[in-house]
Amino acid sequence: MLGHSYWTTTPLSELRNIRCQLRDTLDKHQVGFWQTETCIMGNDEEIGGGNGFDHTMKTALYVARIIHHDIVYARAESWQWWRAIGGDYKDGLIREYTTDDNFLDGRVEDSKLMWALGNYSRFIRPGAVRLSVSAFDQTGALIPDGDTDQQGLMCSAYKNVDGTYVMVVINYANEEKEFSIHKGKVGNTQWQIYRTSDKEGENLLPVRTVKSGKTVQIPARSIVTLQGK
Repeated sequence: MLGHSYWTTTPLSELRNIRCQLRDTLDKHQVGFWQTETCIMGNDEEIGGGNGFDHTMKTALYVARIIHHDIVYARAESWQWWRAIGGDYKDGLIREYTTDDNFLDGRVEDSKLMWALGNYSRFIRPGAVRLSVSAFDQTGALIPDGDTDQQGLMCSAYKNVDGTYVMVVINYANEEKEFSIHKGKVGNTQWQIYRTSDKEGENLLPVRTVKSGKTVQIPARSIVTLQGK
């Protein structure tokens, strides 16, 4: 089954509920799901709707949250954005500027949205399987829905066919968050961390390596990918 995520993102509570309902129905009929098109529309009021290209993390984080919910709750096996290049609207990953109707001259600028998508697409390769994520507080107690705080940390994990592990962590909050990885099949893994944020130059920037069990800082309003072997 192929579907689009348009008009299913607000109110925020429905972002999860709609996808859970979809997954329940698909499971009954043993049907898989691909999300094959979306961009920002007029109902996406949290980021001002579709008008006006956005170079910043505001749109990037909003879309990353949609990706997370489509993958984790609708269990989408493929996820696709609407188009690569656009004008003064939140529908392109790259903004084009031209006065030539034939597009033979001009310039282009990237967006944090493009790099945010790269936090997924560069590392989660065809054939990857998603792994379950359980979150625990400092006392060791399980946090219900701990992989998805819609205004804080959202985490998903994957294993590629080449044996590499990938974790994508979104920090939607306005303050730094931290966590550590130290359970399950990835307990002894060395992780390379890549970060995308509003800081200049932080576009999938490799920032450090860390071993499982060590604390990882996720800056406010950022996305990090951890790649481990």
